Amino acid sequence: MSAPICPNCGNEITRVVDVPYGWWEWNEGKGKYVLTTAATRVDVSPWVHTDCMTELRSFHPQNPVVPA
Repeated sequence: MSAPICPNCGNEITRVVDVPYGWWEWNEGKGKYVLTTAATRVDVSPWVHTDCMTELRSFHPQNPVVPA
């Protein structure tokens, strides 16, 4: 069985991270690390797809995977 498909980028969700508070990402133009978040709301989704770094609101890695 294949991994679920990300609703944001269309790739399989093979890796997620639990980053409700964001992460630091290097910004070449600014020459420094900038705090980045995956959510656009205050009620942050904890799961983020590492391919596109966007939140997965209804996803949880312990949910059963069912064929599409």
